[in-house]
Amino acid sequence: MGESGVGRLGRVIGELMGTLGTGQVITDRQRRRTYECDGLSAYRVVPGVVVLARTAADVVTTVRACARHGVPFVARGSGTGLSGGALPHAEGVLVVLSQLRAVREADVDNQRAVVEPGVINLQLTAATSPDGYYFAPDPSSQSVCSIGGNVAENSGGAHCLKYGFTTNHVTGLDLVTPGGEQVEIGGKAPDPPGYDLLGALVGSEGTLGVVTAATVRLTRLPQEVRTLLAAFRTMDDAGAATSAIIAAGVIPAAIEMMDALAIEAAEAAVHCGYPAGAGAVLVIELDGPAPDVAGSSTTSCGCARPPGRSRCASRPTTPSAPSSGRAASPRSPRSAGSAPTTSCRTA
Repeated sequence: MGESGVGRLGRVIGELMGTLGTGQVITDRQRRRTYECDGLSAYRVVPGVVVLARTAADVVTTVRACARHGVPFVARGSGTGLSGGALPHAEGVLVVLSQLRAVREADVDNQRAVVEPGVINLQLTAATSPDGYYFAPDPSSQSVCSIGGNVAENSGGAHCLKYGFTTNHVTGLDLVTPGGEQVEIGGKAPDPPGYDLLGALVGSEGTLGVVTAATVRLTRLPQEVRTLLAAFRTMDDAGAATSAIIAAGVIPAAIEMMDALAIEAAEAAVHCGYPAGAGAVLVIELDGPAPDVAGSSTTSCGCARPPGRSRCASRPTTPSAPSSGRAASPRSPRSAGSAPTTSCRTA
């Protein structure tokens, strides 16, 4: 009869204790419960053991030990995902990568950065914005989520309409395969030759390898950012305006729709001053060269207020100064100063 899963896990724990030490190998049940789920908290499993990797070599050591003994492993970043991608295995190893937080290189001349998987998404933008660049993928948890987790989940955000998801911003990966082999795929080149292996790896939730470094694109900060608020009687009217804006050739950096219930909740929470009685609103963000933003703003307002049905009032404001009839424009890491805001209101 073959060795049980618990027995195999015990052998792996013994090896890792001898190699990495007790400071990096967590066996205490109460401490392991810290890692029992990611953001999808409806599903919980206490991992068999937790390994706190501090270097890529630690990841290699852990994965090779798992491969030798047939023990499953799961990689984990900040644990903010909502898909259960970091759900542990009760008789397996959870490899935590949050301590690998070095920005190894910020090559603004070539618009690339090389980062370890535990680097926080917004940390990379903070490191490169003084040079006029930022990391475009911006999931709602970007202040706490890690880039390794972004790669595993192919994360997006409000600006994915114009700038795409994580897969559109990864040009190279260093990873450890399930057999413990270290592999480098891609690099700084925009179009590496051969099969699109990066396309298969990004979004694979760690099943094809554990990322130990990522080479990502840096995006130039836009010259101007402008936010529009359009209010409508119905959701159908807001949907029609959205279609008209896209059909007119305008690709907003972000465009989000809120129904009456969402408007009511936002007003109760932060008093953002949405138009009273609106059945729906569109929050539209435009960015780019100033002349392009001005033209796109005029076109978008025209699509949002068909002749004879609505009127438009416009005045610039700062992101931190909402007023009646105008949405508050949250300060974006892409905008260093004021962001003009236009209010398009139905008659």
